[in-house]
Amino acid sequence: MPIKINDNKGFDAFAMIVDINGFTKMVSEPEANAIAQYVGDILGGGVAAVEKNNGNVVGFMGDAFLAFIENADEVFKCCVSIANDLDKTCEYISSNSSAFPFNPKGPSLKIGIEYGYIDVSNIQSNFLGKQKLFISEAINYASRISNAGSGNRCLLGPSAYRMGLNKYTYVLGPNEIRGKCGEPNYIYYQLSLDDIWREGDSEESFWG
Repeated sequence: MPIKINDNKGFDAFAMIVDINGFTKMVSEPEANAIAQYVGDILGGGVAAVEKNNGNVVGFMGDAFLAFIENADEVFKCCVSIANDLDKTCEYISSNSSAFPFNPKGPSLKIGIEYGYIDVSNIQSNFLGKQKLFISEAINYASRISNAGSGNRCLLGPSAYRMGLNKYTYVLGPNEIRGKCGEPNYIYYQLSLDDIWREGDSEESFWG
């Protein structure tokens, strides 16, 4: 079952950030006149993959989305489903490359995951109305470690690893990425899905 999210009541969960690589290159190309629809289609496949495995997609950030997932088995299923969807997307784009001149190989993705307490509040604007606001060290950690490496990757924080993802034989690590502006280094593990997803454009995302 998806996590039940209530107003002003925090909860523990796996925080997952799914981000498209190559965004800077895509939007800078003169042919990229339908980039919003393209990004929406790519993220839409990932959203469907998460939601069919009981994840809650709670927000979008440019070329990325944030989701919360309750347990490690569902996290693993979400990652495999996202990788399978990406493989199908890349196959379609590469076979119809003339329709996608700004990204003929298709996209690649980076996924960051960490487990922790998610604090919840509300925020409002005239355009959006009332929205839930999520603040968490786990979200920040997932965002930081997703920038390690290049191309397709699914990276796990130490708490996510300890909370059940360490049982999967595809997990490699630990590794480190340097923190920003005096922050300590971030420890991460990699969930290898190289036998599933196809490598698209691996240039790093502007929003990363």
